[in-house]
Amino acid sequence: MKLALIGTGTMGAAMGRRFLEAGHDLAVWNRTAERALPLKERGATVTRTPRDAAQNAAIVLSSLKDDEAICEVALGEDGILRGLQDGAVHCDTSTISPSVAFDLSQSYHNSNRFFVHCPVLGSRRQIAEGALLMFAAGSAEAVDTLEPVLSLLGKRTWRFEQPSAAASLKLACNMLIVSMICGFSQSLAFARKSGLDPALFTEVIQSSALASPMYASKARQIMEGDWSANFIVNNIIKDIDLALAAGDTENVPQPMLAMMRQFFAAASASGYAEEDYSAVSKVFARLAGVDPEASAGGE
Repeated sequence: MKLALIGTGTMGAAMGRRFLEAGHDLAVWNRTAERALPLKERGATVTRTPRDAAQNAAIVLSSLKDDEAICEVALGEDGILRGLQDGAVHCDTSTISPSVAFDLSQSYHNSNRFFVHCPVLGSRRQIAEGALLMFAAGSAEAVDTLEPVLSLLGKRTWRFEQPSAAASLKLACNMLIVSMICGFSQSLAFARKSGLDPALFTEVIQSSALASPMYASKARQIMEGDWSANFIVNNIIKDIDLALAAGDTENVPQPMLAMMRQFFAAASASGYAEEDYSAVSKVFARLAGVDPEASAGGE
């Protein structure tokens, strides 16, 4: 199948590798062309514009940073919509605002083209394993067309009629991620300041009803001082801002989320902007007077 991939960041590059390994014919575009070269070396064709990438593709997938990026790449003079062929589908996996997801859907509908907003839960490892959780919103015909790609990337897909619903679900999930890592980081800082071994603390958590794969993976990163990113601090701040704005639109107060944003803002200001979001634990550690890079607890 002829596919196009727009955006070769952390998620996009992993998707591209997955498509090429499955034998698909892949055209790729990225704003910084050098970041598309690893996929070119694996057999992808790098195009000059998103429009060029879309012109011969049955399915175009995009994985982009924010509202501004997807609107420009989708609707601009050299954008996806201008190159998308009759019957082809643009599937956007970016985390964007519900209002922009709706507006994009309307723009494609008005041009008689298919658009599916399909944000995902998971990162590089889940892509490589075909284990993403996917929230596909669009017409039944368009989502059916995407099935070969969705089944390659994910283990389960939930369907929605309205793109804004899929966008809201993704933001709700990311809000919980924010709460979980802040709660874990605060508890870990307290345990370490009290002289407890962080490995013991994590072992107890994972042996209890509080157990979570997320706690297990992030505890390992924190204790090893491994801040290599699947989801960077600045991107989680962007998603918090999207959720706060959507909450304002829906008249949903979110005081906890607004407060937790300050910890991520402090992490970004402390030089951790491009590190994994678990780096927020270093903010909590410093507030407790604990060395955030130490591997064992106690003063």
